[in-house]
Amino acid sequence: MPSLATSVEECMEQRCIDYFNKWQVKAKEQCADAITVLAELYYQGHGTKKDLIKSIQYFRKASIYQSSYAQYRAGVFYLMEEGFIDTDKGIKYLRKSAKNGNAESAFLLGIIFGTGELGIKDVGESDKWLVKALEDQHVVAQKYAGYLYKTGQVDKEHYIKVNEVISGLTVQSTYNEELTETLASPLEEIQWLNLPSNTTNSLQTDSLEDVFSYASFATKKVNNEDGIVIEASKNRCGKIFTCYQVNKENFKSSNAIQITAP
Repeated sequence: MPSLATSVEECMEQRCIDYFNKWQVKAKEQCADAITVLAELYYQGHGTKKDLIKSIQYFRKASIYQSSYAQYRAGVFYLMEEGFIDTDKGIKYLRKSAKNGNAESAFLLGIIFGTGELGIKDVGESDKWLVKALEDQHVVAQKYAGYLYKTGQVDKEHYIKVNEVISGLTVQSTYNEELTETLASPLEEIQWLNLPSNTTNSLQTDSLEDVFSYASFATKKVNNEDGIVIEASKNRCGKIFTCYQVNKENFKSSNAIQITAP
């Protein structure tokens, strides 16, 4: 497949119909990516009549072939889409997606279990999935973890794994700062380190606050590169998918899969 990417939007022009037909043929080859794209096209009404039933059917089919994105979309579908709400199914698909390496699913699970917004609060589960998202360097997960840390919800008894990550970053940050100061000394004083000549350029000296920007999380809005929008306050937050995730309309546009043309 060429590298040309096309965003999905509602469209019934002939070019869009032709595009849909190409992916429909490709999906018959049981290609998980093609099936996922077809599900997205049905969801958006791109080149075909919008059909949520067919959309979720194809997302589920692609999920069988272990498409982590399809599993993620199926999970969010069951948690958000009116007429299809099924919390158990939504969480089941998010779990599958997160286990397959989807950081967004891991983050959402961390939020769902952490806030108890869906009636299933479990700090241990939240801790497990939030750490997985942090390990994948999920930007908003970092900010959320910082928010938990700032508000005193992270300690040796609560969010134990998150606490270990934050503690590790604190230690590493301190080490990097000390090492950077050492490397600024005369060369003969640090020859024992046997460090490559470009070490000073690669060292990171970010503080904990630089890594976990809890200040911005706790005020109004945070945008990450994927277009996820957070609205939060220091004390409370609204519904999970309006507070920690994009609203439905924004979700359709910002999280539309970037399709690579066949």
